[in-house]
Amino acid sequence: MSIISKVLSKISIEGGRIVEKKFNRITKNCGKVNAEVLYKILKQNCKSEIGEKFDFEHIKSIKDFKEQVPLTDYGYYENYIERMANGEKNILISDEIDYFGHTSGTTGKQKLIPVTKRSRKIASKYMALLVNKFSYNNFKENWNYGRGLMIADIVMTTYTKAGIPICSATSGGMKGIKYILPHIYTSPIEVMKIKDKEAALYLHLLFGLLEVRLLYISGVFISNVLDLFRVLESRYQDLITDIRKGSINRNLNIDEDDRKNLNKFLSPNAGRANELESEFKKGFKGISRRIWPSMCYIATVDGANFSIYDDKVNYYTDSLPIYSPAYGSTEAMIGINPYVKKIRYVITPDTVFYEFILINEENEESKCTFCLDELKVGEKYEIVVTNYAGLYRYRIGDVIKVVDFYNNTPEVEFLYRKNQVLNMVAEKTNEEQLTSAITNTVKKLKLNLVDYTTRADNSITPGRYIFYFEFKSSLSGHNIGVLEKTLDSELRKSNLAYDRARNNKRLGMVKVIPLSPGNFNLIKEFLFSKGVSKNQIKIPRVINNNANILNIIDKQL
Repeated sequence: MSIISKVLSKISIEGGRIVEKKFNRITKNCGKVNAEVLYKILKQNCKSEIGEKFDFEHIKSIKDFKEQVPLTDYGYYENYIERMANGEKNILISDEIDYFGHTSGTTGKQKLIPVTKRSRKIASKYMALLVNKFSYNNFKENWNYGRGLMIADIVMTTYTKAGIPICSATSGGMKGIKYILPHIYTSPIEVMKIKDKEAALYLHLLFGLLEVRLLYISGVFISNVLDLFRVLESRYQDLITDIRKGSINRNLNIDEDDRKNLNKFLSPNAGRANELESEFKKGFKGISRRIWPSMCYIATVDGANFSIYDDKVNYYTDSLPIYSPAYGSTEAMIGINPYVKKIRYVITPDTVFYEFILINEENEESKCTFCLDELKVGEKYEIVVTNYAGLYRYRIGDVIKVVDFYNNTPEVEFLYRKNQVLNMVAEKTNEEQLTSAITNTVKKLKLNLVDYTTRADNSITPGRYIFYFEFKSSLSGHNIGVLEKTLDSELRKSNLAYDRARNNKRLGMVKVIPLSPGNFNLIKEFLFSKGVSKNQIKIPRVINNNANILNIIDKQL
């Protein structure tokens, strides 16, 4: 660990202390703070095309805003964004576009979301400073001011006709701090430019293994962290050889120029190679604690449908704490998590203006929205945002549940995406319910699940759900039958509407189709080929209308 790394870590924590103090202040009066955000956005953009269309200049209250501006989704903005991408200015916002964030598209159509320096700066104080401060608060007894292994990339996907960059939100964030990356993360910036996912993970490991005092591992999603450990287990012999020789093996799928540049950061280290070899020979259960004894935690988005990966990551880490630090999307920074032992997020009152649509038991559509200071514990809401980058009353499609308050600001749990629902006879089985049923089934039957996706099947009467599962070991025909009955039973428990549909014979027994090993890797490779950041890829849980992914699956059956 260099002196610069330690100094930067201390500066970050001190900066985080200042942000934390302000955060504690604004969360005491979240309604007023959030209303001020709206008025700032309207004032800044009142002379834009959309500002003049909806007469932003004469909106004097939240009530006026709701009456004059309709609820929107991405389709409302497509023509505007296309014009902005072609170089037209002052359309949705008066600020210049910094880049277009490219959403993953794993749960629907890929979108281009405008990002400005202003909108990026507002979110960055939380991601760069307060996340680090909350991490320090939770782990300060063992904090060593060391570097982390960050699974991230800065690969630009393309440019618009006007030359504006298009990239993932994570790529844009990494680009913004590229000069300090070597001092806070173990991987040289060149690793973050590698396009091949497995090669990039291998190189993250190679440089991370050299950092004996590694403080943490971080990835966008917990599935990225699991992929990292799987590469460690499958390629550990090559990693030992490369560390011993101080050079990258010829079998790794990278350009020769990249290999030469990265080799400059390496030198032979037989001592570390011998240490690692000794630990790898003992197996990979709890490997991270043995090769990185100072490591305190894993920082990654977890919970909701990602929880199916927890047990597998815990196998490699000996159940190191998994800290899910923030809740956000390309469209908005929404919440930050002060706690390590709980996956919940305090809504950030000063990043965007929020409205919330109540989700009632009948899931009836409502145009009535609630403000941040009007939410109630126990209720579920769909999030609507107005941000600094040109989205107004925009339904991002996320459903959350209010579980508590931090000062006077709601603490929420993310539940599911509205478009990731199986709904054949008005039963509306969502991601939360699918995850619960699958997790319970896998535990009961002691199965080693790699990944899954689902779709509705109307080819027979009554219709049914089809589950595509990939397991580490194959299942016999008898076991598939047991799996189907157990899964169906757990679905009935997780969704009473599904249970009623099964009792009334409006839905049939679920069908399970086991997939061959590596099938979900093929899906990830396809998504990456479509321009999705390799570290932003999420397996869609419902693929009813995703012909491309269905074709990949069908080819493997």
